[in-house]
Amino acid sequence: MQISCATMLLVTLCVVAPIAHALVVQTQGPLDSCGKVASYENAKPKNYKDSMGTKFNAKTKKREDVTFKAGDKIVFKCLPGFTVDGSKDGKAEFNTVCSNMGYFKPDGVCVAASKCGAVPAVGHATATPKKIKGAVQFGCNPGYSLDGEKVVAGGNGKNVLFTLKCVEFNNKYEQFKGECKPYAFVASKESTRMYGDVFEALFVVTCKGKLTTAFGKGKKAPVDATCAKLQSKAAKGDCAKLNTDIKKDFEEAKKDVAKFKKDKEWYDSKDKPGVGDDAMDYCKSLWKLVEKPNDF
Repeated sequence: MQISCATMLLVTLCVVAPIAHALVVQTQGPLDSCGKVASYENAKPKNYKDSMGTKFNAKTKKREDVTFKAGDKIVFKCLPGFTVDGSKDGKAEFNTVCSNMGYFKPDGVCVAASKCGAVPAVGHATATPKKIKGAVQFGCNPGYSLDGEKVVAGGNGKNVLFTLKCVEFNNKYEQFKGECKPYAFVASKESTRMYGDVFEALFVVTCKGKLTTAFGKGKKAPVDATCAKLQSKAAKGDCAKLNTDIKKDFEEAKKDVAKFKKDKEWYDSKDKPGVGDDAMDYCKSLWKLVEKPNDF
């Protein structure tokens, strides 16, 4: 199975949807780093040190968080019984790279090795790492669906996901009788926009996670160094305003939390105030700045 632009579908299905499994974030600024190593189904870092949450700093004599910066590449190895293409003797490693937007971009996934061999190539679709006994799950690529209609967020992939069974008597995968159809006509610019939407989702998820993690630890909004990474003067100005607003949101939310705690037990967190919505707005607005040409 060749991994190409279609890998972005895998990033969407395996990273954005099950956020708890796919992204591990820490208290870093939105553009400072990718934080701790990402996690992917059916795989783990090949080198043990890459999976460690902390490391000992000989200078500070303390254990510090392990983080990855833009350009860092981590090799992942499939767990026993899984390969990149689904064949029993197939390639069992793939790379993920920390992008300069602050999230990891993998170039493959691990799927269950099958007696039917490598998963078949399906037009405008890519295999996902979901484990299904005797079958492999596929998802239509961004811009395509099984019925030619727009994929509805939160619809459990009803018109984008499908499975192909491994037929025991001939050890071959059943033929896909459907089709991944474009949403009406997908022009090249529209296709580019859809792929952009995938990366926007990754950026926003990671960015929001960094902000909410900082707030949860009682820290200030980790955004001071963010604007310095932008080259455009106009973008820097807009970024500075965003930073001012999110800092105010943090302070106001901290006051709300203090009021909330007065009449609550320490374990009662229902309806506890936070910065989730504010962080989401900040990250979406920041994306609009970083997606423009800035010569990072």
